[in-house]
Amino acid sequence: MDKAQLMDVILQHQEIFAGIPEDTIERDIDLQRYMRGKEIVIITGIRRSGKSTVLKLIADQYQQRDEFILFINFEDIRLLDMTTENYHDIENIAIELFSSRKKTVFFFDEIQYAPQWERWVNNLHFKGHKVFVTGSNAKILGGEIATSLTGRNVVLDLHPFSLREFLRLREIEIPDGQLLTSDRSAEIVHYFKEYLEYGGFPEVVKEEDMELSGYYFNDILKKDIEARYMLREQAGLARLATYLASNATSKFSYSTLKNVTGLKSTNTISQYIRYFRDAYLFYTLPAFHYSLNKQIQASKKVYAGDNSFLNTVSFCFSENTGQKLENLVFLYLLQAKKGYSLFYHQNASGKECDFLIMKEPAVLSAIQVSADLQNSETRKREITGLLDALHEYDLALGYILTMDSYGHEQIQGKEIIIIPAWKYMLYPDLYP
Repeated sequence: MDKAQLMDVILQHQEIFAGIPEDTIERDIDLQRYMRGKEIVIITGIRRSGKSTVLKLIADQYQQRDEFILFINFEDIRLLDMTTENYHDIENIAIELFSSRKKTVFFFDEIQYAPQWERWVNNLHFKGHKVFVTGSNAKILGGEIATSLTGRNVVLDLHPFSLREFLRLREIEIPDGQLLTSDRSAEIVHYFKEYLEYGGFPEVVKEEDMELSGYYFNDILKKDIEARYMLREQAGLARLATYLASNATSKFSYSTLKNVTGLKSTNTISQYIRYFRDAYLFYTLPAFHYSLNKQIQASKKVYAGDNSFLNTVSFCFSENTGQKLENLVFLYLLQAKKGYSLFYHQNASGKECDFLIMKEPAVLSAIQVSADLQNSETRKREITGLLDALHEYDLALGYILTMDSYGHEQIQGKEIIIIPAWKYMLYPDLYP
């Protein structure tokens, strides 16, 4: 690519990158933590989760210190002809724009589109530059980095808005948990129900435009999976994605997936599901077994990468609040319990508990999710499954997370706390 053309693109990128939009919502991230060290900072997560905005927030902090920053979005179609030889041009452009008095801080968006970017970013690091990169694929920002940048990078996993961030957008104050009034609880419940439906994609929530979620889903399928892996079975891939979205929170078997998708190979299906995970489109949850072989052989459960997909992609003809609530709790645990392992529990007779939180070598917590416990059979099933997990892992206390039910029971020497999921999410210190 010609250097003059590259300079023109970079100058336009600087204009786009300048300034922070007025409707930007503060994320619950300690930005200074990622600015302090010399490590390369890798911001990864599902498309449209706000990675570029976080880059802007960090860049603004540097600009307030009179640091030089240079931003490039490698998803720009005009950079398709870029080669590794242009990396030297980019460094020279930075010097031409800012001089060499101070080291430029580099911000690279959607870095996976840049050729052999790991070696170049590594070189920038060795030259003393602070570098921030974003990408929308766990594999490209995982295994490939592990071999090239070991010990020289720190990863920031960015998710769509949490409930707390969603309420901040809606300008809802979150009171101290001990000072929560019935009026304030009712207000939070109102917006929690909205969050349950809309999910956490910033623009979907800001614009109150659910259709955007469907566009995001298809964009991820096309760009991050079909194009990246040059897949030919596009119809089968789409059927698989739609089926998983429609059956989120359920266990799946490869024989069933073969029948519904028309894909002939279980290896192909397994590979596609791995691609979904790498693109943060879906997550899988294993059953817990002390035997690793049993754990590998047991059926997994699937969860959607954002709750909005349950409205825009899945074929569901009812409100299915229970499914949406369980998916939302999973996404919360994924963010809130970093450093922990998540599983579900099922015994030989079929008794099931939705979530186990584990920190090697022990299971620390068991959580059941049920939108409504009014039905006596539902209540019995949920409590029985939770009790089985509490006894199996020698836990004294377990939770049942609901839409709006409260309760506190002592059964078989175990304590069961029944609380709304929103309260568990907003006040983690009260419910360890």
